[in-house]
Amino acid sequence: MNFLETLKKRIMILDGGIGSQFFKKLPDYNGCIEMLNFSHPEIVKQVHSEYIQAGADIIETNTFGGSVIKLSEYNDGDKCYEINKQAAEIAISAVTSNQYVAGSIGPSGILMEPMGEYTYDQVYGSFREQAVGLMEGGVDLIVIETMSDLQEAKTAINAVKQNTGLPVICNMTFDKNGKTLSGTGLVAALSALKQHGADIVGTNCGLGPDEIYELLERHASEILDLEIPLAVWANAGLPEIKDGKTVYSQTPDHFAETNLKLAKLGINVIGGCCGTNPDHIRALKSVLAETIPVERKYSKEFKYSVSNLKNVKMDGASFLKIGERLNPTARKAFAAELKEGNSYFLRKESVLQQNEGADILDINVGVPGIDEISSMKKSVMTLTSLVNTPLMIDSDNPDVIEEALKLYPGIPVVNSINGKESSIRKILPIIQKYGCYILALCLDETGIHIDSNIRISIGDILIKKLTSAGIDRTRIIIDPLMLTESAEPGAAFETLKVIRHFSSENIKTSIGLSNISFGLPERRHVNNVFLKLAIENGLTMGIVNTNTLEFINEYSTVEQLAYNFLAGKDQMATEYIKYCTSRSNTKQPAENTQKLPDKTSPLEKIRDLIIHGNTDEIEEAVKINLDSFPAESIMNDALLKGLETVGDYYSCGKYFLPQMIASANAMKKGFTILKPFLTAKSEKVTGTVVICTVEGDVHDIGKNIVAMMFENHGFRVYDLGKDVKNSDILKKAQEVEAQIVCLSSLLTTTMPKMKDFSELLKTENSHMKLMVGGAVVTEEYARSINAFYSKDAVEAVSKAKTILSA
Repeated sequence: MNFLETLKKRIMILDGGIGSQFFKKLPDYNGCIEMLNFSHPEIVKQVHSEYIQAGADIIETNTFGGSVIKLSEYNDGDKCYEINKQAAEIAISAVTSNQYVAGSIGPSGILMEPMGEYTYDQVYGSFREQAVGLMEGGVDLIVIETMSDLQEAKTAINAVKQNTGLPVICNMTFDKNGKTLSGTGLVAALSALKQHGADIVGTNCGLGPDEIYELLERHASEILDLEIPLAVWANAGLPEIKDGKTVYSQTPDHFAETNLKLAKLGINVIGGCCGTNPDHIRALKSVLAETIPVERKYSKEFKYSVSNLKNVKMDGASFLKIGERLNPTARKAFAAELKEGNSYFLRKESVLQQNEGADILDINVGVPGIDEISSMKKSVMTLTSLVNTPLMIDSDNPDVIEEALKLYPGIPVVNSINGKESSIRKILPIIQKYGCYILALCLDETGIHIDSNIRISIGDILIKKLTSAGIDRTRIIIDPLMLTESAEPGAAFETLKVIRHFSSENIKTSIGLSNISFGLPERRHVNNVFLKLAIENGLTMGIVNTNTLEFINEYSTVEQLAYNFLAGKDQMATEYIKYCTSRSNTKQPAENTQKLPDKTSPLEKIRDLIIHGNTDEIEEAVKINLDSFPAESIMNDALLKGLETVGDYYSCGKYFLPQMIASANAMKKGFTILKPFLTAKSEKVTGTVVICTVEGDVHDIGKNIVAMMFENHGFRVYDLGKDVKNSDILKKAQEVEAQIVCLSSLLTTTMPKMKDFSELLKTENSHMKLMVGGAVVTEEYARSINAFYSKDAVEAVSKAKTILSA
């Protein structure tokens, strides 16, 4: 019986921690864990066998860091396929009866666009090589685990699904508040993973079973409503300090009893992560042996449109507003900026529409003569770090759509596909590859028709073609195409018939609302009246101007006249136009069209550019103000103040990693312009810091972000990289007369290097201060080795300043 069929019948137990078991058997090993598949295959098999004997139904291959990118840190990237194939064969050789072998894929340890520099194609290729090696080695399924960036998780799903066809479990790592490192919430992340093609979704690492149970129980109704099997493998509690070392001390019995509560909540796959061993799995097997899975409905339905920071329910329970103003067709200012490569209009209008209540933002950059792919990618990257609302990717160019989907860390709507064979041929393969909603237009080779029956027929045929190609009906949004009533009398009520038909078929519908009123005065009244009628007939969402949108209860005089026009009682809109014209001719107080003076000072404007991560305008803003303000004032009162505000926002949870990185990049650009004008006195650095990841540890995402933040706050930073010996750290720190040494570790096995370095400083009678951090490091551990602790980049800078001012 295949894995997914078995999963319906019983709760599956996954194995526990693997790396820690290797180090018990090979305490002096120092190198790439995945290379053990070649150097010590008997040890790898032994660990698998111990978990099978303990009762594991699923064992994971020793390939957590087996992607090309990750292996390249040990100069083994070219061995990716062979390592993964070998690991799969070792695991299969350990199977005794009905166990399943899961190919393990962990994070790459890098940041993807838009937060980092690695592209979708680079990361996809890295995971593809790994997935193919695992598949050809014979694994039954793939486990994508410990992901903290939704974009990377989606890319890994694509690489697996498009190259292996194997079942996929995909897990994210969350903090106690249910957020990933990049700020994505629990429900948004899990819904995005499901809709992007994962067969089972869940969480692992970061927390113990008690904390994970509390988190999932708090969101139980929303998670179960996703209608997908769920997976959890928790750590053996939270890390503790014992004898100067970080340990996980939760007993197997407590671990098992809490996981039993998770099983009763509806979790289908349960295992162990950091700190767990065969005893934990043995206890888990004992308590789950007779536990029957919670009976639930499973479906392929799409339920949410998702950004990196927000999920919008797409069930039709409430009308969704799609902001229309990021479209250059009727906005000359936006078109001009796109040609110039600027983003002022994009930034201003996106934030305005979000504040006006837009649920989704339509982004279209189709201007003749520009590189539309480059412009769309730049716009998507800007919007991802600027607004929370999901996006509608709007283009008739399939290459533009695909590049945007590669880049977007969420589940967007694509605008659009239609009934023409050329459209289906070009757009459908893209929709099949990427998890997204699709706006389907009721037009084909015969054109756009006023007749509702023809439009319904075109829509029905299009839906059939999409569903036959594997696109679930819940992903499809039918757009009847809103014709202009003045040019096509009767179009409004014919469109209502189309909306009513598809609503009765439980198909989502959307319209471009503003088209209805083209050529009329005071268009908002006609738009709002038709919107009322459309919603009454089942309209799900609409592309609208959120600034003029109103939901009508009772008609005013002008709205009644607008209704008469739409209903065919005033076909030429004579009465409506007469009324609007008479109102405009009535003497009224003249509208003050003169812009109020902008009271924001130039330095405040620069500060705001930093706060909003505006990398497009910061350089020019700094240049312009160098004639009016000393460079020192721009640095201290604008750039640094902006960055301090960003730090405050990050600390209180208003900002997350994408916004912080965007602001840091804006700071870099601004400082590059400013630096030549700073006096020697003002250029005096805040302090000198040496930073690196300790010996034996090749993780450096967190360390890189900390180094970037130190540089932006005026510190002189010497980044020694990763896997650095203590002797080399001390030598460099003494050479540059560092005041603070910052050490990072993500592995419990490498944390003792921090203690060794602290003792080395004591031996040298050094006055240098030591600061430590990393996923496994705690404040208690830092105190135990006479070091300062920082939980993130913002706190690291703050503590460093405090240390130096003491």
